[in-house]
Amino acid sequence: MKKQIYFLLAPALLAAAAIAACTDTNSIPVIGAAGQQTETAAAAQTQTSAAETAPPTLTPIPPAAGHILFVSDREGAKNLYLTAPDGIEVIRLTANASEDSAPRLSPDGTRAAFVSTVGNNMDVYILDLASGVITRMTDALEKDAAPSWSPDGQRIAFESFRDGNFEIYAANADGSNPIRLTNDQAGDSHPVWSPMADEIVFVTGRFGNSDLMLVGLNGALSTLTTSPAPDNAPSWSPSGAMIAFQTFSGELSNVCVIGRDGLNQRCLTSAPANYGVPVWSPDGNWIAANYEETGIQLFNVTNGATLLLSAPGIEPRGAPSWSPDGLRLVFQARFNGDMELFSALIPTGEFTQITAAPGYDGEPVWTAR
Repeated sequence: MKKQIYFLLAPALLAAAAIAACTDTNSIPVIGAAGQQTETAAAAQTQTSAAETAPPTLTPIPPAAGHILFVSDREGAKNLYLTAPDGIEVIRLTANASEDSAPRLSPDGTRAAFVSTVGNNMDVYILDLASGVITRMTDALEKDAAPSWSPDGQRIAFESFRDGNFEIYAANADGSNPIRLTNDQAGDSHPVWSPMADEIVFVTGRFGNSDLMLVGLNGALSTLTTSPAPDNAPSWSPSGAMIAFQTFSGELSNVCVIGRDGLNQRCLTSAPANYGVPVWSPDGNWIAANYEETGIQLFNVTNGATLLLSAPGIEPRGAPSWSPDGLRLVFQARFNGDMELFSALIPTGEFTQITAAPGYDGEPVWTAR
């Protein structure tokens, strides 16, 4: 496959990235709008010593490592595939006549929970990535979907319609010992297990629109949001202390965060726009979300810095996934009439096309293995 590389960040944005990462403001160069030094900066540099003007020693950026799990219909039905970040070799992991989707990696990266659709019914399955063995986890006559792993990888939370509306359940990864955690006629869905505790955030309709709540394995509930605006797409920070989410205004949304205790709610965006699902970086400092289907917006949760990653003709869709080292993002994008996978190298502003097969390649998840 011929790989295509795109440079996406303007010099001013690269300067902003350097400023955001720099801890000594006196060492930040003054950059003009065109990426050139201003006269003030040039004059200041003429008064510095040769040692002070010597180029800094840069740490080489390590090559992309690990693998990318994704969904593709290149051979007919949507199945799961695995590829290295260079996209040269692609391995088919499932070969079902059903439609497979929504892969979610176990905390140790050895297994993937996914949803398989047969007819109008959905069930959750577990794929062992090394052996290729697939285990069926749920077998209800109604829809089971949205799997989310517990921190120890022993259990999975999921949404189920088996009781007449969507409720939150948890079960062992082999399907044993299913427990119903919620019970409300308005419906509860989209569970996401905390990375640090036996606590699950989910979306509920019990307050008149979509809001966020927490539930423990003992069924104890606590409310996070009850705003008039619908709240959706919760995502835990790596420390389990904060939750990012979308809050909607009509068809548009803001990206916001809230403490797991329901305090310190704030939005990282200043106005609603076509933002996608928020995704935390591995170090918990940044959140990435698709923006207006033209790029990926990065928000620094600590200092408020932002970066927009974009390139002409590449239209991101879905939710991006961070590389384990936090230097890259993998995402699906509309490109030349197809849905393909791309990666973005954040420090340099480089886009790399990973897949180039006709049809749909999407829902990528980056694994360290």
